[in-house]
Amino acid sequence: MARLDNVRVGVWRGMQALVGEIERNIDDELRAEWDISLGWFDVLASLQRLGGRARPLDVSSDMRLPPSSVSRRLDRLEEEGWIARHKHVDANDHRAVDVELTKTGRRLWREMSVTYRRSLQALFAVHLDKADIADMQRVLDLLVAAGQEIDDTSRSDRATR
Repeated sequence: MARLDNVRVGVWRGMQALVGEIERNIDDELRAEWDISLGWFDVLASLQRLGGRARPLDVSSDMRLPPSSVSRRLDRLEEEGWIARHKHVDANDHRAVDVELTKTGRRLWREMSVTYRRSLQALFAVHLDKADIADMQRVLDLLVAAGQEIDDTSRSDRATR
């Protein structure tokens, strides 16, 4: 196992800072053009990736956020009329709920995506060539796999207690 040295800590902190800065800039653009936060947009984008309709737990899993955080965002998006909740979607579980993009939500997601993609292009993509993206994807895949192993080990440890 690689030792956590100052170089690795520095790379981690640099990555954290850069991602935060890019996200703040994208958030600023979305707020300026649409009066919507990146957090709200991300929920709409997640629902779109999941086929337009999904369980809240699937949305939180897709976004890698705690369910309570996603639930609050879903509440606000429902108040705006951008998503709708469908109850009793599972005959075996009467608590089950699906959330779905409304027609307005789908339209706004498409229009807001132009702002999102334009910002992401200017702040990120334009600075990287295909080889850079391939390298980043390789490293991301390694980290995602490592995170999955940690999750699996944690679940296994909890099950044996």
